[in-house]
Amino acid sequence: MRIIMNKVYVLLCLLGFSMGVNAQSSGENNKVFYLNVFINANKIVYVEEEKTSFKNIEDQVTEMLRKQPFKIDQQIIFRIFGDKDLDMGYIIDVNAEMRKAIRENIKTERYLLETKKLNIDGEHWFQKIDLKALKQ
Repeated sequence: MRIIMNKVYVLLCLLGFSMGVNAQSSGENNKVFYLNVFINANKIVYVEEEKTSFKNIEDQVTEMLRKQPFKIDQQIIFRIFGDKDLDMGYIIDVNAEMRKAIRENIKTERYLLETKKLNIDGEHWFQKIDLKALKQ
């Protein structure tokens, strides 16, 4: 009887361990949230698909973040897509405004685009970008 109880105990431990590993591996995929921002050559800013002014960037980012069901320790990555002819200082200023909305667990990726060549200018800008072909 004791041998059977030991086998059951070992089986339950293995089962519990495998369930814990499975839960962790499926949770890894949900650890990153991307917030995309586009700045065209005329310094018009789009937070995702929403056109916004420079002074409203923080509010727009805050609104977008509040809509998301976040998990503990979820990484937030701001992806800024800007026209290659923009002054880098302006892109940095936009990033600073975005960071005012949230201060922890944030990373920023910046991409410079040839917006005229890609024919990118307005609301549906994100559909025209091939993320795999871009370099940071």
